[in-house]
Amino acid sequence: MRDCELLGAAVDETDTYTRLGQEQANKLHLKYALCRIKACLLLKGKPVDELDDVALECKYPPELIVKNNYFFHYEDNFFGWYFDAELCYKASLSDYQRLVLLNDGDQYSSWRRYQTFYSTPEADRDYLSYWETVVKELKWLEQYLLTNESSIEAMFQAIRIASKFPCMTLKLAAVGLHEYIWNARIHLMFVKDLDGILYQIWRRVNADHQLRFRDALKQVYEANLFPAHDRSMKYELEYGDSKMELVFVKCTTGLSDGLPKDRARELIKQEIRWTRESSGTYERYARKKLKIAELIGLIPKDKIAAP
Repeated sequence: MRDCELLGAAVDETDTYTRLGQEQANKLHLKYALCRIKACLLLKGKPVDELDDVALECKYPPELIVKNNYFFHYEDNFFGWYFDAELCYKASLSDYQRLVLLNDGDQYSSWRRYQTFYSTPEADRDYLSYWETVVKELKWLEQYLLTNESSIEAMFQAIRIASKFPCMTLKLAAVGLHEYIWNARIHLMFVKDLDGILYQIWRRVNADHQLRFRDALKQVYEANLFPAHDRSMKYELEYGDSKMELVFVKCTTGLSDGLPKDRARELIKQEIRWTRESSGTYERYARKKLKIAELIGLIPKDKIAAP
């Protein structure tokens, strides 16, 4: 298949064995210390345009950086990112490839695997374009997600899409398709129409403050308003350990009594998006990493679509 050949040709084996000498590594540590200093100044409100690299080097010379240990504690959670100590010794990697996002709270289920991609900024930007195209053009797949049908057709279509981007590889194409299918399946099974269920429960509880969550859920279930969720609602009613009530409390806390229906449901939907769809994909990882790399001056600025 021609598309597979194109993607196979894009594979550039990364040399992860050749190591830097200590003197070269020390220079990198000093360079990355300045990146951390720049990040601190950005957090304090300093405009990025005023953070000149030459001026920073003059203000924070090597002896000052060493004295204050500015390049230690790379893996703290202050910034949400760090330059991996082991990757810093791999000679063939770029600054961008050594940059790693923290996996705070296991946000990214395949975090360790993402680090082994050694993607360049160009590859990550191509991946984002590929992902957005897959999401748009594979919408038809949603009707088959719960039956595992048409996966072969989807795979071929994803490969055709990926072949249009010069820095895409078969590995990245496969990762993107797998994560898209997984997320879409989770959405269909647990998230789609959940805002409607929680809104209906909230409306009932809000109208009758004596009504418990379980009683309101039973009313919604018996009204057969959301048949696709009958199984999950029945499970919650019978066993009460599906965490649906916790999600309900989190998504409705703070909603005022007189809130219009559409606005209340929209606010619930927004909260669901954060609580139930926050599992990290490589799309989110790459998008965030590119933005960070641009801010601290590792790579030139480029247009990156908002998530």
